Amino acid sequence: MDIRFRLYPHPVLSSVSDDYRTGITFSCDVKKGIRELVFTMDSQVDDPGILDLIVNGKAEYAYHIECPLTSFRLMIRSEVPWVTRHIPERDLNGQVSVCCFIVAKEDLSGYSNPNFNADYAGLSFDIDRGSILGIGGQCNITVTKEIDDLAKIPSIFSICRSADDSDTSMKINVDSDKIAIILNSTNFQSYKVMISMPTMISVFHSMIIMPALIYVFEMLRREGIDEYINKRWCQGLRKALERSDVQLNADTLENIPSFELAQKILDLPVNRALRDISSAGENESEDE
Repeated sequence: MDIRFRLYPHPVLSSVSDDYRTGITFSCDVKKGIRELVFTMDSQVDDPGILDLIVNGKAEYAYHIECPLTSFRLMIRSEVPWVTRHIPERDLNGQVSVCCFIVAKEDLSGYSNPNFNADYAGLSFDIDRGSILGIGGQCNITVTKEIDDLAKIPSIFSICRSADDSDTSMKINVDSDKIAIILNSTNFQSYKVMISMPTMISVFHSMIIMPALIYVFEMLRREGIDEYINKRWCQGLRKALERSDVQLNADTLENIPSFELAQKILDLPVNRALRDISSAGENESEDE
């Protein structure tokens, strides 16, 4: 989420407003671990009244981490200003926003603060549970993945338009260095619309890429790997499975179902698709 400054029905502690004579600062440090990112967030509040609410359990720090490209959201509530979270690298890609708030944990009746701006001198406010009392600010970071995962589909896949529109079924061809997925004209246009929407990538993986991978793994199980080992797509699958400590060989193909191998490579695409569709529905409800 992006912080949008608006008018509140009560004074809000913030570094960009003068509702209080005191202030709040926020910092976020991100370090890369092994297949994870470590977020360290810290807030400094110099208002005794707000700090007293936090100490007495009437307010709390709230840190919100969001990645629009992957639809990842996390709200961290804390009684202390310094918080660390380890987030799997697969959950983040592109721009990530981290926001800091002070939030009321209960209804506050007749709340007043001696550090209110002079315009609010002598006034008190009834504040509902969950209302924002302070805004620490927002940090934006950009996550660039070092691994060549299948979010970059062109590495081993090619989506093609069929010359025969009368055949509406999806075709798969493995004769080239890339796995060719062939769609008729109508479906090809739908595919182009889908991949232009970041939140639909997981749906694209589930509907098109995952069935193609299952087909390929079944083919390798029947025909063997030797014939295809020098194909770029076969080497790409091998490297992708190695990231999950799985070797692409005859034993693996015989003992691990093809649909499980496909899910490993695509990082559980059905789970991600259901999450993204659910998030899209929640956003539509909020807009209404």
